[in-house]
Amino acid sequence: MIKKMLVAVDGSANSERALDFALNLAEKYGSSILILNVFQLPTFYESPEEPPVYSASRADYIKDLQQMHENTLARAAAKARTLKPGLEIAAEMRKGEPAAQIVRAAKEGGFDLIVVGHKGWSRMREIFLGGTSERVAHMAECAVLIVK
Repeated sequence: MIKKMLVAVDGSANSERALDFALNLAEKYGSSILILNVFQLPTFYESPEEPPVYSASRADYIKDLQQMHENTLARAAAKARTLKPGLEIAAEMRKGEPAAQIVRAAKEGGFDLIVVGHKGWSRMREIFLGGTSERVAHMAECAVLIVK
């Protein structure tokens, strides 16, 4: 039985479909849902010979990115609560590498199912870089549903 479900959202069309799918599944099984967004700090190239410079513009950029993630999470949670007011819905934002944070949250929370959207990258890019959904599927200790 699926009692606790984690759905990862990033604002993409496929994560929207994953949220919709998870909401319908949760309603069918009476599951609670955690909507999770993971904010990964951008990497900036730094020369090994020079110390990193943290300019105001870089700090502002990171702050703006974090705000975008917070807005994405807030929109997803509002949508979920509007569409399925009878469900127990929580929202959380984490920082770090997305696949690792999704798997960690699922393990820490004792979730039965992780629902993630598939990015739809080209096959060549997935071969070399891999996708978050595929990494989650390989690392998770619970069931993973990838929505296209």
